[in-house]
Amino acid sequence: MTDITRRAALGAAIAAPLAAPALRAQALTKMRVSVIPVLDVAPLHAAIAQGYFAAEGIEIDTSTTAGGATGLPGLVAGQFRAVFSNGVSTLLGVREGLEFRFIAAASRAMPQPPDILAVLARKGGGIRTGKDLEGKRLASNTRNNIVWLRGMAWVEKTGGDWRKVNTIEVPFPQMADALANGQVDACVSSEPFVTAALQSHGEKIERIGWPLSETAPGGTNAHYVGIAPDLAKSGDLFDRFARGLHKGVDWVNERRGRPELIELIANFSRVPAERLKDVALPAYPKEITPAEIDELVATMQRYGLSGRYPTGASLLHRTAQA
Repeated sequence: MTDITRRAALGAAIAAPLAAPALRAQALTKMRVSVIPVLDVAPLHAAIAQGYFAAEGIEIDTSTTAGGATGLPGLVAGQFRAVFSNGVSTLLGVREGLEFRFIAAASRAMPQPPDILAVLARKGGGIRTGKDLEGKRLASNTRNNIVWLRGMAWVEKTGGDWRKVNTIEVPFPQMADALANGQVDACVSSEPFVTAALQSHGEKIERIGWPLSETAPGGTNAHYVGIAPDLAKSGDLFDRFARGLHKGVDWVNERRGRPELIELIANFSRVPAERLKDVALPAYPKEITPAEIDELVATMQRYGLSGRYPTGASLLHRTAQA
């Protein structure tokens, strides 16, 4: 063997271990997913952190938006392969002819309080019920989504006319300040921002209702959504996505109330861990049932989101029926 040959062989031997990780990284399919920093997405972040998606050959690239509805146009445009969204926004898109399909469950309401949504009001402001909110300003992160819908249901259940409530859009992280400073009269907020708001502004604001578990105990809340042509073309990718996500669901459910889950939530929500010790969690299911989608459609129609909707069964991709 000549000196040149020896040097070439040595160079190849040294380079091989360095090339292997690069080759492994290239083998991963990048999947861009739109999310918002609420508790519903804890299993997704767990699956990323624990390597469950990587084990399925997927690299998840998350993009944070203000609400589930915000990510859906990106799904249509091909910017995202999957979007975390509430069921209302997804169904409104379906009503308009968009080919959205539910690919995995994200969260459901708990059967009874505590739950992840809360109606917050200023202490001493005279607002205790939906009747008190007539003519007043109620904040939701976006209008015509699940937060808004369950908020309107809570207004009606507690004696108010939901049509007389002025809904204002305020992102979750800004709701506590808007309420404490008098920019709104009440808000429907989501964890972990509810707990953080009560801790940082507890002298000014209080919780007066639980709009999820008081109006739809165990009801559907949020999901991961894909678009039909992509699902048909890349069915194996979404099968692998669901398997990785379901392992994340197991990881989270096994660690409810434990420090490692709180640390995970603090990392993606940017809410300090010390403020999360009393946070309320949703139910984290693996499957979506046709009945829960049909119930949501009926509730939407009750609160003015009328129109023709397909049956729930026709909107579930196979991965949603674990």
